[in-house]
Amino acid sequence: MWTIKHFPALWLLPALLPVALMTLYPVAYAFWTSLHSVMLLFPGEPFVGLDNYKRVVSSNYFHDALRNSLVFTLIAAPLVVIIGTLIALFLQRRFFGSQVVRSIVLLPWVLPGAISAVLWIWVFHPSFGVLNGVLRDLHLIDGSIPWLTSPRLALFSVVVAHVWTQIPFAVVLLMAALSGINSETLEAAAIDCRSALKRFRYIVFPEIKAMIVVLIVYNALTAFTSYDLVYAMTGGGPGTATTLLSFQIWRESFSMYDFGSGSAVAFIVVAISAVLIVAITRALPSDLFGE
Repeated sequence: MWTIKHFPALWLLPALLPVALMTLYPVAYAFWTSLHSVMLLFPGEPFVGLDNYKRVVSSNYFHDALRNSLVFTLIAAPLVVIIGTLIALFLQRRFFGSQVVRSIVLLPWVLPGAISAVLWIWVFHPSFGVLNGVLRDLHLIDGSIPWLTSPRLALFSVVVAHVWTQIPFAVVLLMAALSGINSETLEAAAIDCRSALKRFRYIVFPEIKAMIVVLIVYNALTAFTSYDLVYAMTGGGPGTATTLLSFQIWRESFSMYDFGSGSAVAFIVVAISAVLIVAITRALPSDLFGE
């Protein structure tokens, strides 16, 4: 007779069922919505098949949003991991006030996206922004640089703000990985090799490479689906300079009241995210995964 001993995974059902219910049902309902014409201003939900997807993909805004999302991801994700690694290596050192510095580094992590956006608007504002003020005091510029109103600079400004908000999480995970390295190994490496770069390449990096892979994938997904910071800082503008696919989901659903098209964009984002994960993991060296 089959008992629960033969299927130990059944012990997880009480925890997995609520999670599956709260995850699978919304996803299934969103997919159903993407195949129907669901518009708040018009009654009825007729089946339209792939028409929502065709209309979304053929629109001009989709190509702009897709390009912006990919550029945003390709810049932001590596920057978060690189800067996070450098900060984690620095904070592993013992120095006076290290605990205070660690607390300050973690501050962006606890701030809501809207508050972070307000802080960075204050930094990048063309009239009274801190950055322009510092550059003028240093006599590097005469006027004001339109960081948030120039199509060429707005996306760069949003990337900087996004990287700032994501670095603390990367630092925490990398510091945890670094703390697992044998201290005697590091001491021996410091004696045998005086080059910090070589010590990192041959001693430190092999120990934290798995965490770096996780962070690259995580930050790629976070950047590709970023919404709140972009919405609060630029509203997708100027024009479509900072319009991302995640922002377009909100615009279609809650501005145009076309939930069918909004759900179609959402599923396209899911599909592209899956492709990004596969592409990133295949592009990375196989030895990163311990093969």
